[in-house]
Amino acid sequence: MTEFTKRIQEYEQEYLEDLRRLVGIRSVRDSAAAGPGAPFGRGIRQAFDCFLEIGERFGLRAEDFDGYACHLAYGEQKEYVGVLGHLDVVDILSPGQWRTPPFEMVQSPDGMLWGRGVCDDKGPLLAGLYALRILKEMKVPLKRSIRVIAGGAEETTWECMEYYFAGNPQPVMGFSPDGNFPVVNGEKGILKLALLFPRGEERDGVCRIKELQCRTVRNYVCAHVESKYEIDGEQREITLTGKEALSRNPQRGENALWKFAAYFSQYSMIQPEADGLVRFLNDCLTDDCFGRKSGLYAEDAQMGFTSVCPTGVRMTKEGIYLYVDIRYPRSTGPERIRKWARGWSGAYGFTWQAEEEKRLLYVPEDGELVTGLKDAYEKVTGERARALTKGGASYARTLENGVAFGAAFEHEVNNPHMPNECMSCGSLMKAMEIYVHALWNLTVEKR
Repeated sequence: MTEFTKRIQEYEQEYLEDLRRLVGIRSVRDSAAAGPGAPFGRGIRQAFDCFLEIGERFGLRAEDFDGYACHLAYGEQKEYVGVLGHLDVVDILSPGQWRTPPFEMVQSPDGMLWGRGVCDDKGPLLAGLYALRILKEMKVPLKRSIRVIAGGAEETTWECMEYYFAGNPQPVMGFSPDGNFPVVNGEKGILKLALLFPRGEERDGVCRIKELQCRTVRNYVCAHVESKYEIDGEQREITLTGKEALSRNPQRGENALWKFAAYFSQYSMIQPEADGLVRFLNDCLTDDCFGRKSGLYAEDAQMGFTSVCPTGVRMTKEGIYLYVDIRYPRSTGPERIRKWARGWSGAYGFTWQAEEEKRLLYVPEDGELVTGLKDAYEKVTGERARALTKGGASYARTLENGVAFGAAFEHEVNNPHMPNECMSCGSLMKAMEIYVHALWNLTVEKR
């Protein structure tokens, strides 16, 4: 048994109690409760206070940055390695689907931990903090200092990291425990578009859509569309359902908007906005998660291929909005997507704007960062570490030299952002051990 393993076993119950406290805080962004030192609301402020108190108990230097971000640090060296995670969580959209109270950590007899934040990202971030604690208590000689940095707006605007790095230097390298093992050295570029099919002069036809709504309009495969419509004066309603999944993995879901488009394509539409929406969905997006029909498909040997996901629709006095989530590899770029949108807007009568954009991340495998993390993973698991590309977004994108590193292991189903978020205690303890080895590789002065 290594010294790392021994200490992790000793700290397991203490770690679980600290995680229980963090999960018990409903740290969902609440602009109505914002105030001085709490720009994202009281819940996220409380999570910061709890996290800083844990770190101070370990004897780490704690610093808060006006409630946008905070860090716990060890070492006096100017160069530092950063561990970046977040303490905010997504809200509970379907409380009836949860088996346990979302903001109460429950441990089942098989060691599984349930609760919002156990995997995204309170559990992994706390594992990184405990890894730092172990190195501090072992009094190892450092060549670089270490900061565990927590943000409060990862699930929303990311302005927390903008604020932090406006006043702090970049780490020489770093990782975010908010992805997958072995090493996520590639994160696809993200461009989320809002297409508006504007209200126009009605024309001859048989079908008028009167109401249209989805349960969610962003970030998920659309799994529920309700429509009230009229056929030759007869009032009708229809509900179309699919299977919810995160929009970064549209192939894992079943899109209800595809069914919506197929259903209404049988009618001639009175409203030009409805006609344009239905034709565009059918011609360019239906039955295609990867952009082949629309002309957006691109593939890269290291980063895989494009994903295209219509996430929702919304009917307003202006017309009908369609929201589309596009993720792309290195072989294409945001300008090509904008050119695509400009081209199709004329054909289908929509206007558009980019609602959210995140730059692509790619870090070569042969550098000190990735090789050091791979070595840590292999030491603990005995498995060969390989580099991955994902469609998700971690704080690694805010770094000049950073990747996502755990804490989800391959083939685990942890349900981040979804009902019944979970992660096994065993996986979190293993992640903690990997993080100790990783920080050792990147920061300890070898003798």
